[in-house]
Parts: sequence; C-alpha cells; structure tokens
Amino acid sequence: DGIVVVLTKQPGTDTVALTERIDAKFDSFRASLPPDIEIDTGLFRQAEFIDRAIENVLVAVRDGAILVVIVLFLFLMNLRTTGITLLAIPMSIAIASLVFAAFGLTINTMTLGGLAVAIGTLVDDAIVDVENVYRRLRERPGLKGRALLDLVLDASKEIRRPVVYGTMLVSVTYLPLFFLSGMEGRLLAPVGLAFLVSVAASLVVAMTLTPVLCSFWLGGAFAEAGQYGSRAARMIQDHVDGVVRFGIRHATAIAAAVAVLTLAAIVVLANRGATFLPPFQEGSAQVNLMLPPDVSLATSEAFGHRLEVAVGKVDGVASVARRTGRAPDDEHIMPLSVSEAIVRFDPDNPRSRDEILDDVRAALDREFPGVARSTEQPLAHLLSHLLSGVNAQVAIKIHGDDLAMLRAFASRVEHEIEDIDGVRDLYTEPLALVDHCEVFPRRDDLAEFGIPTSTLARSLELALGGEAISRLQSDKIAWPIVVRLPEDQRGDPNDIASIRLRTPEGAAIRVADVADVRLVPGPSEIRRENGQRRIVVQHNVSGRALGDVVADVEARIADVRAEIESVPGYGVTISGTFEAQQRATRTIAWLSIGAVFAMILILHRHFGSIRLALLILATRPIAFLGAVAAVLVTGQDLSVATLVGLIALLGVAVRNAILYVDYAAAIAGGGAFTADVLRRAARARVVPVLMTALTSGIGVLPLAMSGDEPGREILYPVATVILGGLVTNTLLDFLVTPGLLEGRTAGASE
Repeated sequence: DGIVVVLTKQPGTDTVALTERIDAKFDSFRASLPPDIEIDTGLFRQAEFIDRAIENVLVAVRDGAILVVIVLFLFLMNLRTTGITLLAIPMSIAIASLVFAAFGLTINTMTLGGLAVAIGTLVDDAIVDVENVYRRLRERPGLKGRALLDLVLDASKEIRRPVVYGTMLVSVTYLPLFFLSGMEGRLLAPVGLAFLVSVAASLVVAMTLTPVLCSFWLGGAFAEAGQYGSRAARMIQDHVDGVVRFGIRHATAIAAAVAVLTLAAIVVLANRGATFLPPFQEGSAQVNLMLPPDVSLATSEAFGHRLEVAVGKVDGVASVARRTGRAPDDEHIMPLSVSEAIVRFDPDNPRSRDEILDDVRAALDREFPGVARSTEQPLAHLLSHLLSGVNAQVAIKIHGDDLAMLRAFASRVEHEIEDIDGVRDLYTEPLALVDHCEVFPRRDDLAEFGIPTSTLARSLELALGGEAISRLQSDKIAWPIVVRLPEDQRGDPNDIASIRLRTPEGAAIRVADVADVRLVPGPSEIRRENGQRRIVVQHNVSGRALGDVVADVEARIADVRAEIESVPGYGVTISGTFEAQQRATRTIAWLSIGAVFAMILILHRHFGSIRLALLILATRPIAFLGAVAAVLVTGQDLSVATLVGLIALLGVAVRNAILYVDYAAAIAGGGAFTADVLRRAARARVVPVLMTALTSGIGVLPLAMSGDEPGREILYPVATVILGGLVTNTLLDFLVTPGLLEGRTAGASE
C-alpha cells in the first residue's frame, strides 16, 4: 500500500525541466527517509514520452538530411554544387531558430515535426538556382570577374520568379492549419508554423547566399565545357524526350485513364475508415474499474488489489499504480466505487502497444467477468474527456426527466450495440437506487409550533453535515473542530427523528413532531448536461476505424432513437472524438477550397492566364493517385493528419509543375506550347524537377518508415501521403502535363 502523489504543472511550464527539478528535490531528501519507505517517481512521467518523442523526431530530421545529401550527390556528382545546395539546410534551420527565439516560441515535438517534413523542401530553391547556374556556366566556361558575376546574376534571375511563386504555392497549402480549432489545431498549427518559417528562410538563402557561393566556387577553370551532372541525370534527359512525345501523341487516352483512376481513388478514399488522430504511443495505459455505486470501500479496495495483480502479470507491463476513489477537491472527482490504475509499459519490451493493451483487456475479462471497465492511454483518456465530458471515445447521451425511463432506454441502447465489431469497454453510467434518509416537513405542525422551515433545515444541516466552530493549532497545522452527530447516528431514521428543535418560546420538541423521517430508494447520482438530466452509454473503439464503428452504432440504435425522440423532452446525441474528427474534416474541406483558390490566383499572377493556371491544377490528380495508394498500402484510416498531408502534397506537386511550365512558357515567348517547345523545356527542366521531387519525398521517408514511434504518430500520415503522391507525380508528370498543354497559349491573359 502507498500514497499516489499527482503533480500538475502550471500552463506554459517546460515539462522536462520541471521534472528534472522535481527529481532533484526527491533525491535531496530520499536518503533521510526511514528504510521501510520507498519513493518511486517512475509510475507516470509525461517527460519520458516527451523525451522519446523529441529524440525520435530529431533522428528523423537527421536521417532525412542524410538521404537528401545522397540524392543530391548522385544527381550532381559534384562536391561543390552539392555543398552549396546543402548549406541551405543548416542556414534555414538556423534562421528559423532565430525567428522562434525572437518571438518566444518553443521548440517541441510538433515544431520539430514541421522541420522534419520540410527538410527535403529546404533545398528545393537552392537546387533550382545551383542547377541553372551550373548549367549556364558549363555552356560558357572560363568566365571571370564581372562577366562571371553577370552570368550568375542572369542565371539566378532567370529562375527567380518560378522559385518565389513555387514557394508561395507550397506555403499557402499550410495556411489552413492555423484555422483549425480544438485539439487538432493545437497539435498541427506548430507543424505549419515551423514549415512556413523554415521554407521562407530557405527562399531567402537561395536568393542571397546561394548565388554568391556559386560565383565563388563554380566559376573560372572549374566550369569546363561539356556535359554536367551525373550519368543518371544525362540518361534521364535523353529519355524524357520520348516520354513527352508519347504523352502528346496519346493525350486523350492518358487524360481519360487518369480521370477514371482519380474517380476510383476518390470512391476508395471516401469509403475508407475515418478516425480523429492516430493513436499516441505513450508507453502507458489507464485502466478504470467501475463497481456498483453502493459498494463498500473495503470491497472496492479488494477489487482494486485484484486489478493490480491481474494487470501486473501481463508481459510488457513494468508497474501498476492504482487509486480507489478521488477526493472532491481533485480535478476529476471519482466515487469510491471506481478504481483507476496507471499501467506503465516496459520500454525495452519488444511487444507493441496494441499487443500489450489486448493482453491487458484479456486479463481483465478473465478476472472481472461482467464488471464494467475501460482501458485507454492516459492522454487519449483525457482527450476524450475534454471533447465529450466522458472518459471514452464514443458517448451516447440520452436526455430526459424521468430517471427510470432513462435507465430503460440506456439498457436497450447497450443491448443493441454490445455485439458490434470494434466496440470495447462498453459501459452505462449507473443510476442504481440506494436507500436515502429523507425528511418530509409537515407544514401545519411547523406553523403550530412557530418554527420556520428554514430552522428545521438548518438544524438538520448542523446535525448531519456539521459546522467548523473553531480550529486546533498543532505545530504548523490548524485542524478544524467540527460539531455534528456521531457517525452511527447520522444514518438511522429514528436517531434523526429524535433530533431536538427549539420553539420560539424555548420549548424542546423532536423532529418527528413536525416532520416525517423515512428511508426511501433514490438514485445514487444524477448527472445533468445543458440543464437536462442525462445518462450515458459509452465505449471505446479497437480493431476498426472509429468512423465505421460509429456508423454501425447509429444504424443499430436508429429504432430506439426514434422511439426516444418521440417522447416530448427526450433526445439522443452521440458525441466523442469522432465529433471532433467530423468538425475538423469539414473545416479542412472548406479551407482546402480556399487554398485552391489562392493557388489559382498565384498561378494567374505568375503566368497571366487563368486557363493555364487551371490546366496546371488539372494535372495534379496524378499526385492524388499515389497518395491514395500510400494510404491503402500502409493500411491507414483517414484522419485529420491524412487530410493535412493531401493539402500539403498539392502545393509540392504544383510547385514542381511550375518549374517545367514556366520554362516552356519562356521558350514559347508568348506563343503556343508546341511539341518542340515542350520537349526542349522537358529536357532542360527534368533534372531540377526530379531532384526537388526526390529531395522533398526522400526527406520525409524516415517519418514514413516508422509511424509507431513516439513523436511520429501524427506526422506519419502526412509523410506517407506526401511520399506516395510525389512518387506518382514524378513518374507521370512529363507523361500527362505536355499532352494537356500542347497547342495552348503560353502567356496571353485570358
């Protein structure tokens, strides 16, 4: 047995630093404790989850940067060009860090996640600049002095517009994150902020430092005449001409195939299971055991001990800390009938979180058949409570006045959904009847003795509830002195009926002379919401998508719901994390439309043609195909993070398209996009387009390879969607885009 001490930090305080200070304080007096007293500070520590999450995201940033280095060198096969390009990464991160420090912003898991997503994009602007300067210097080797500076300046100015507008296109797709409300906004807004700040910094570096380094390191004797780039890059240039020819020749068939595949992908995605956010990998679980409300403390304590033993035997569980009941001054009041256990997993155990949770549930099924319980991770548990006021992912709330009818309706709802696949920890709030001692005043008798009803109520309040009349000072502690009846006289109706009252004349009478005192059955508790009585049937979800389970629940209770709502004053609402998912999905859908309109305006501003802007966007379903394929291959449900990844993918895909179309428009000189123009532009731009696509995709590969690591859970859907979309976008871009552009006007305002 022991005491569980819960320490709650003030908002805005650094959790990790505060935990270190607390540990130091414990260490300072641990040695002075008696030998039979032990302090275990590892029962539940959010700092451990934060440390693991930050470490995992930093590893993803590191690995992404290494992969970007490899890709750049394989394409350029040149240490100088690779070095100039790679300087954009540390410089951009350094500038972003200075901006964060200037505005007092913290570096946390989500901001680091934004950097991890952006790590490949940070070099995109520098890639385009270096590649264009390098190619131009190879065409005119031996330049020095002013001539070299002029050529570097001209080469940088040549690609400045597409670079700037491309960065604007990528940035505008992350703006919706700042308009998300609730928990999803708090989690994802830092990702967008870190991405935007770092990408803006990379643009500044590409427009200032990169050209200067090019003039220092790439000029003079270094720029010899001949081919540039690696053999792989030259092979790609040689083969892209045939791809463009084929795309133009079969433009109608290719466009039709893409349209059909896009429609199929939309149908598949629409029927994909939906959830709010991917589950956190906290490394711990919270188990609640709910006994009947009138159970004794001794019985509840005995069940709690059985809970500790049963869960502690599960392979992968390191410790169990259990509390039975929580006091009225606690942030979450719990009756003595409820035991709450925090279960810490062994971080060195190879078993997954889901495997351990399944075994915990199985152990509870064996030990407590028929007893209500719930098993969830602590943060997910708090998130559910924050969103719906109930400690479960789904809460079916029945509102009404008559408690007996509420109990009957709740029982029917529970019976309807108990066998639905995916429903776990099904539990109905107890409205059990327990004996209450009630006092019914006889007003005629009270008036005869001249005693007001308030005097009767006040006397009973003092006798049963008590009142602190003074304090006893002992050392530094002041103990309240409370006067009331002894405990054994506070529950007996005969003792309460014998309580003395004083009439105005000073005569003594008993409560029984003016009131009836009797035991009557009454509800153990009455819960209200929006001024109405309510009862809740709640459950968690496991093994299936949250949206699919909720859809089945709504279908199963449709008849019962219609019957309940046919009674005046009664109703049913279903709330929980899926509600937040639906709200966030609607918000993202509207914000996505706004982002697309903003992209159209940016493209129109750049090209001077609304038709060309629409044509560029019309080719981007090729990226959507890869994103949907990535969702299917990885077996993900559709979450808020997945939708964010789809928006971000659109910006990256359009950015890569603008490099090709802009150069083709420059060659066309305001005329039509002929087949020859499109082939020449493809040969000149295929290398930078492939390099930017590969670095953007390869940079998020570490996040996409380990979505079950703490800190990467929410970023995993974003990374997989971007990676999958860039694969198909890169492979099909020069096959689909030329066919739609061929014969169109290159720059006339339309």
